[in-house]
Amino acid sequence: MNGAVRNARTHAVTRVAVPVLALALLGVAGCSGPGPAEPAASATQAAAASSIPAAPGTSPSPQPHGTRPQGAQPQGAQPESTQPPAVTLDEAREALDTFLATDEVVRAAQADRWTLVLTRDGRRPITVAQLHTHSAKGSRTGEAAPYTWSHREVFVPRQRPGSSPQWFAATAERRDASGQSRTVMLTFARAGAGSPWQNSSESLLYKGEEPPDVAVDEDGYAAALDPRDQSVAVSPNLLGPLHATVAEEGTKGFASALIAPGPHTTGFSADIEATRKEAQGRDCMSYSSIFAVGANYPIYAMRTADGGALVFYTLVRTSTWSTDPGLKCGKGRPVAIPRDARWLLTAKDVQISTKRHIQETQQYVTAVPPKTSTAPVHVIGYEGAVTEASNN
Repeated sequence: MNGAVRNARTHAVTRVAVPVLALALLGVAGCSGPGPAEPAASATQAAAASSIPAAPGTSPSPQPHGTRPQGAQPQGAQPESTQPPAVTLDEAREALDTFLATDEVVRAAQADRWTLVLTRDGRRPITVAQLHTHSAKGSRTGEAAPYTWSHREVFVPRQRPGSSPQWFAATAERRDASGQSRTVMLTFARAGAGSPWQNSSESLLYKGEEPPDVAVDEDGYAAALDPRDQSVAVSPNLLGPLHATVAEEGTKGFASALIAPGPHTTGFSADIEATRKEAQGRDCMSYSSIFAVGANYPIYAMRTADGGALVFYTLVRTSTWSTDPGLKCGKGRPVAIPRDARWLLTAKDVQISTKRHIQETQQYVTAVPPKTSTAPVHVIGYEGAVTEASNN
């Protein structure tokens, strides 16, 4: 398979046996056929984001906790806080409970295609990768890592009826087969009323981290922020490029003071430098690692109680090993395949003739301080996987 590009879309698994309970939870009617249709292919991951679609029902200005938007209403207009929201709190809770229960069932049943049907956006290629990397550790091919869920809470932005897409966020405790429990922050989205809810992003909070308090109005609804909102220290649409810059340049970069150091910010830079020195000194190869915003993946943001924002976004990391065209000393040299890429590259790919590309899809949740604050942006959660690779 040398020279071929392998990715999470071409490795979707096909087992379809699903218990009746899972079908009922998913709300599937008339399922007399062989199973769900193959999930739609993920959008191609671009090198950089040139434009980011605004989240529906957004609020461009700060909303004090428990208050309505400021400003006079046109005569006869219905205040926004009294309009029926596109997504109610009860509907979001029901959607979350359905997802958590269904996720447990389909993973236990090894119903891989149904596991993918529950996902969308950046979460789908990560889920495909997890199915295969879990099997590579000794489980049956395509068997999803089993999870159990508990202690859930939803955060629902007030969105206008008819808006699209519609979304909400949630937290839950995720326990794996080893008994380890971690807090997860998730987002869910749908095209509109009547469309199925799907898991758009999922990030594990770092140990010891707690999500910031979300500002809600008197009815319990949060305020979504437009990606270009400028009332916070870093606009949500600029957070991804900032994060990418710090990941590549580390503490030496001009933007390093704007984001707190950590394993998935400045820590990446140290890893890149170490790998580059190893590739040049031992393997006679060039190495680069570039981070970019997942251009076709959504950015979701909501106001926090301190006037800042809680932002969910996706980055794509592309790492490249290449032989030197002048020296040619690295051509054909064996270079170990990173563990997380072994579901895409085989023993035949150990030797690099020209280039090796490995791409990761990474999902983050980050706390952004208010505009008046001097505190740095703080990444509080992450989950990612190798989702594409090629070797030639």
